[in-house]
Amino acid sequence: MTIFTVHLIFFKQRDQFDKYGIFIAVQNKTYKKPIKMKKIAFLALCVILFAGCNNAQQPKSAEKTDSLAKEETPSIGGDKDEHGCLVGAGQTWSEVKQGCIQVFNVGTRLNPVDVKEGDAIISAFVVANDDKSKMELFLPDDNKTTIILDKTENNTYQKDTYKYDADKSDLYVNGAVKYKGEVKK
Repeated sequence: MTIFTVHLIFFKQRDQFDKYGIFIAVQNKTYKKPIKMKKIAFLALCVILFAGCNNAQQPKSAEKTDSLAKEETPSIGGDKDEHGCLVGAGQTWSEVKQGCIQVFNVGTRLNPVDVKEGDAIISAFVVANDDKSKMELFLPDDNKTTIILDKTENNTYQKDTYKYDADKSDLYVNGAVKYKGEVKK
């Protein structure tokens, strides 16, 4: 079995400046053979055409790869809940707004009245519907349910043990103020 490599190089012969040559190394022996410019141009053209023909098939596989990437790529922002709200973006479904909202941007923040030193302040939020006939109460507990408060008197909303006074921005639980908000004047 003969092992050989071909190296294309430029070299000058004593009186021939317009010829190129190929060195062929066969089993550690080197042979020098001059070739003409037309042959080198033909060889270069063949290499370019071969490379060009090989690339013509890539767009089909690239399209498949792109479609697979689109199918496997998770949505930006993380998981969605059963309503399609992006949990990672802080979105929550609102019954009174009938859409995904960020309660910290849309709602009124109510901070707890009794906060022990060193404890984190975890706020509640209220969100009004468009005609302000109902308020939705988002409490800071783990059950992720909201409470719909109905308007009872002037700017007062109530359901069961929860009562919200919109004028004072106070939330009463069992008749005692548990959360207060900033009153906007």
